[in-house]
Amino acid sequence: MEKDITFTSTIRPVKKALFDKIRITIPDNKFVDYPWTCKESVRGKSACTTNIRDCTMCGITDGQDVFMMHICPTQDANSNFLKIKDFILKRVNFKKENLSAFVLGAKEFPDDSRSSKLFDKFVNFLKSKGVPVTSIKGDDVDEPVDVLYKSKNDEWLISSYYLDRFIGKEPPEKVLKRIFPHIELAEDDIITD
Repeated sequence: MEKDITFTSTIRPVKKALFDKIRITIPDNKFVDYPWTCKESVRGKSACTTNIRDCTMCGITDGQDVFMMHICPTQDANSNFLKIKDFILKRVNFKKENLSAFVLGAKEFPDDSRSSKLFDKFVNFLKSKGVPVTSIKGDDVDEPVDVLYKSKNDEWLISSYYLDRFIGKEPPEKVLKRIFPHIELAEDDIITD
């Protein structure tokens, strides 16, 4: 019997120590690792990736299962978004009901727009498929960020040593805006602590 699906994903900034404690419960084969191309993408009840800087992390879930990618804009293998899109189309059933997506990352560099453009292509592609998207886009802060998804709670955890000093002292959305000033939530998604 399937668990009840709420259609609401929770986005939660957490301290690095808590993130790491939860991270060790995720099997290694559900970890998206370097060199951050399509080949390293994973699917599972939970998934995780770390060290997001100018990369884009994309997770697509139905609340039961997640497909996660971590794509680096400077890798030659990622220079053609059509190939990334085709890769996703072969692995995600967009006819499935209750899909939602979470896209996080990108940096705005004045002399290199690849990071921001890659992020925007992910968001635009997912929206064109009718998928509600929560997007959390960076600015020029160069801090590594970790992301973990747990289907048990339909929850996205976001962690960074930099954010640790603000968690519990500021509202969670303000905490995230320290690195990601551009936050657009899908209709049913919430940011909480």
